[in-house]
Amino acid sequence: MMTKKALDEINNEITNEMTDEMADEQREYLSPAEVAKLAEVSYGTVKRALELGELAAYRIGRRFFVEKTTAEEFALHKGSRARAEGYTIRQLMSKLSLSYAYISELVKSGELKSHKVGRQYIISEQDFQEFMQTKKLAPKSTDDADE
Repeated sequence: MMTKKALDEINNEITNEMTDEMADEQREYLSPAEVAKLAEVSYGTVKRALELGELAAYRIGRRFFVEKTTAEEFALHKGSRARAEGYTIRQLMSKLSLSYAYISELVKSGELKSHKVGRQYIISEQDFQEFMQTKKLAPKSTDDADE
């Protein structure tokens, strides 16, 4: 049988969890750290966006507050979820068993099309398939072998 004190503790824990969840749902403004977490980017990326005016915010004293809807838009357009679909050089390394230096050379020479996202080169699936088609060897026909 539970004591009154134990029941009160459980009740307080449940109440605190519920109020925390409700507070998160009702909050209209987020801190830059919360925006970074939502967008899955670094805090520095959010601060830079604030300084460059790419992210609208309110400043009260030394603190910034971003509207929840604005933060969600930022997460969609600037966050890691918005990154281009495709392969990084490291992913192609494991896919093709080629060195980083060789794939980088293919990218820099333009032989393997890519686009730069931040500090990384991203090779789209279409560009990768086109590259592979240019490297495909044609099978020898049996007519050539007879001659």
